[in-house]
Amino acid sequence: MKRNQSMRRVILTLSVASSVLVGCSGEEANPSEIEQGKSENAASAQPTDALIAQVGVEPGPLLRTEGAAAIVAALQGEVEVRRLGEETFAKVKRDDTLFVGDQLRASEGAQATVLFADESTAELAELSTLAIGSRVATADPASSAALLMGVARFSVTPRAPGEGPFMVFTPAGLVATKGTVFGVGVAADGDARVGVESGAVEVAGAVALDAPITLEANAAVDISAAGSLAAATAWPADDWGVWRDQAEADIDVAATAAIHADAMTALSDQLDATYTALATLGTQVATFEAEASADASANNSAAYEARLPEANIAIDASFLVGLRLEFLTHAYVAHAALASELYLRHPEIVAWATVQPHAQASVLWPKRFDATAAAYFEPLRVQYYLHHPRGRAHAQLVGIAVPAFYASITPPAVSANAKAKLKFKVFTPPQVAFTATGRAVWIAAPSAGWHGKVKLKATAPRGKLAFWVRPPQLKGKAMLGARVKGKINPSFAVRAPEARGHLKGKWGIALGHKIKVSPPDLNASAQARAAWKANATPPSINAKLAADVELPDVKGKLKASANGKAKLAVDAKAKLAADAKAKAKASADALASAKAKLKAGANASANITVKAPEIKPPKLKAEAKGSAKFKLGT
Repeated sequence: MKRNQSMRRVILTLSVASSVLVGCSGEEANPSEIEQGKSENAASAQPTDALIAQVGVEPGPLLRTEGAAAIVAALQGEVEVRRLGEETFAKVKRDDTLFVGDQLRASEGAQATVLFADESTAELAELSTLAIGSRVATADPASSAALLMGVARFSVTPRAPGEGPFMVFTPAGLVATKGTVFGVGVAADGDARVGVESGAVEVAGAVALDAPITLEANAAVDISAAGSLAAATAWPADDWGVWRDQAEADIDVAATAAIHADAMTALSDQLDATYTALATLGTQVATFEAEASADASANNSAAYEARLPEANIAIDASFLVGLRLEFLTHAYVAHAALASELYLRHPEIVAWATVQPHAQASVLWPKRFDATAAAYFEPLRVQYYLHHPRGRAHAQLVGIAVPAFYASITPPAVSANAKAKLKFKVFTPPQVAFTATGRAVWIAAPSAGWHGKVKLKATAPRGKLAFWVRPPQLKGKAMLGARVKGKINPSFAVRAPEARGHLKGKWGIALGHKIKVSPPDLNASAQARAAWKANATPPSINAKLAADVELPDVKGKLKASANGKAKLAVDAKAKLAADAKAKAKASADALASAKAKLKAGANASANITVKAPEIKPPKLKAEAKGSAKFKLGT
């Protein structure tokens, strides 16, 4: 990759000459100097309470009850995992489960293979770290991952009907794929590279998330640490070991660590601004949900239909903001991981006091995003299936039965651009090409034990050798060619695991409280996906009635009960018909009696008035409690 030499010369002036020489030569530092530096760094650490208040969540693990997002399908050598909300890594073994936000790290000489819930795989090279991404930051569900450092190779399964693109995040940009085989690398300075073996992917740099390029098979593209895309080049063979060694050969360690710290400072500001924008959108969507629920109770289809266009723009914009939040979060964590690794290998050069506050914050930002996903994006996806035109078309493919009132109205096409509501650049996931399949598509967390019958199907590399081959003679000394000499001590107090559901209460917007649907019908959704045909209307499935789906009787209060079988609907209809006939007959008898009394009345001044009951629309109480500057935990 070409470097900006002039910028690098300026950066080098920030470094002490002796430090640069030590970093380039690989000489060992004086142990007493290292220990002295550790003491100074520890003394200047940022108070953790202030950091917790800034980010809005507390550190500590989560008590997981949902199904895992991925598993460790294979490994060799020493592989470790750091759980969401924790600071330290622990050894992992084959078939161990991985959840959203967990980080998997392969040590020197080690490798690991991760199997995702959509049956895609990621092969992790040595000295590489992979984070498990969210499945709910995009409108259509899909697995995702973030390569924080090193090299990984992804074999993505063909997209099932109703599924979104597989996403891979790097600190410099992101990759969206419809089902293909490709590699991603992240060097010690944050430079990234994408190489496609088969199929095609979309690649966007951080400086222009709204302007991705399409990268075809046998081509590669470099992304600078600043987020700029270079021109695509031919990529006939896998050369990840050589690429990484050359990319890290001329890195100035001290200057690079400082650049990572500056990047995290900027990303922190962007995260705050993006969360503020999401709070505004969340208020709009929550208000719409309350109004739509009231429209359904009043059977006011005209009012509901009039609200749909603006509501669907807000839904689209929310998911675009969610994808941006996930990218910014992973970018922050990647810069922290890279800076930390540089310190571990060069503690005599890297000023840990500059990096430590960011390393601490990198534990908290992913937990805040996971809390936001649980409290906002998961219920937002249900609103997407109920009200959005594309979501409505995909609802049957994921087993969502739309209640009768909403199903009776066809959502209009979203004509306005949701990006116009936003003040920053966002990436729009590409439309994917579906392949008919009965493979499960989980709209939120997968079912527990989903991996019991799934077999590992990583694609064989193009050459006779593995995709990752360590160069026999290393040039890079920044990370790949330097052993660990430093140590990072945890700074947060050990805390007991917290239930993930508790985090939902810290979100101030009451989304998902008004309109509820029955749980997804997995059998019906599998049948719909298996029978899917291109350019055809998705096959219909039998809608199920759940205990939380209301059906009106003569008093408007009959609720579906039991197990919501189709028989209940038939019985309810029969009862409605019988009650309606009885009421009609009673009304006719009452009217005849009133006419008779009027005719026979001796007093002409008698005035009998039949007054219809006044129906007042329900008063809507705003459930949104978001503030202009929303923060979890405040």
